Amino acid sequence: MSLNDLDKKFLNQALDLSEKGRWSCSPNPMVGAVIVKDNQCVGEGFHKKAGEPHAEIIALDDAGSSSREATLYVTLEPCSTFGKTPPCTEAIINAGIKRIIVGTIDPNPLHAGKGLEILKANNIEVELADNKKCKEINEKFNHYIVTKTPFVHVKWAMTLDGKIASVTGDSKWISCGKSREYVYKLRSEYDAILVGIGTVLADNPSLNVRLEGDWKSPVKIIVDSHCRTPADSKIFSGMPVIIACGKNPNKTNLKLLKKAGAEILKFPSPENDRVDLKDLLEVLGERGISSVFAEGGAEIIGSLMTKNLVNRTTVFIAPKIIGGNSAPGPVGGKGIKKMSDALLLTNQQLISFENDIMITGKL
Repeated sequence: MSLNDLDKKFLNQALDLSEKGRWSCSPNPMVGAVIVKDNQCVGEGFHKKAGEPHAEIIALDDAGSSSREATLYVTLEPCSTFGKTPPCTEAIINAGIKRIIVGTIDPNPLHAGKGLEILKANNIEVELADNKKCKEINEKFNHYIVTKTPFVHVKWAMTLDGKIASVTGDSKWISCGKSREYVYKLRSEYDAILVGIGTVLADNPSLNVRLEGDWKSPVKIIVDSHCRTPADSKIFSGMPVIIACGKNPNKTNLKLLKKAGAEILKFPSPENDRVDLKDLLEVLGERGISSVFAEGGAEIIGSLMTKNLVNRTTVFIAPKIIGGNSAPGPVGGKGIKKMSDALLLTNQQLISFENDIMITGKL
């Protein structure tokens, strides 16, 4: 449906509120809600964390008795089933809401369209905006709730000539400080960070969120077919570490990794002695990990792309040229044979960070 200017204003206000949950609400969706009476906002809320009240409930509590005969603007269809919290539809009905503008349908098969039907059956005027932004802000949740596997976001930083390190392996730093700060924020959006053993051995990364304040730190996942990760690696500082290995891990080092606090999971590929990434993602999904931020290296990124497991790609391009035939590029694997078979980035966005350019889009 087409909204009037006033409805657009308050739905956009709800969208802005939903963004406040970006770094805390996973695996739940980001949702914002605004309650309006006599063209004035009388209540608002956003969903902060799984298990805590939904946006609609917070907005209703904020509005109090003013909710009666008011209009509710909410970015996502209200839930209609019991989960960690009671159904929002029941609270909306009991509060006396007269009209509701919903940004988009909940893709969850348990809820899709059912919440709207319940509200209509209780004489509430329901209008579905089918808003593009309301759909896009929850791309991770939408993917996970339908496929039961994590949304995969691949990121790399490279020079203008397409290198992720010099001929000696030096890569600190390709991108500028502002770019790296943005990457830390991206990490905090995701449930897990994934890298390969090559990255661990070359860079000894911490894979943490180096920002002041209350930022979520994701689980660290290392794809390490033979358990070569050093037990004194920086990755063991902070959040839990999962080592995904193949069928023939180094048994001696495996014991050291367990002692260091790592959880060892085996995902042997039927084709070789490497980790089956598809199986790994399926198990992560079963564990409730709804999103994965993959930061390399080239072989991991190439494998994820070859198996069509990537949902979004973000690339930071620094205005530097380092050359070298043996200097590595960002995407490994066998590669394509024809340009007509190239993977295409769609819905692209370009953002500048000092002299760097960031390109992000869907695959």
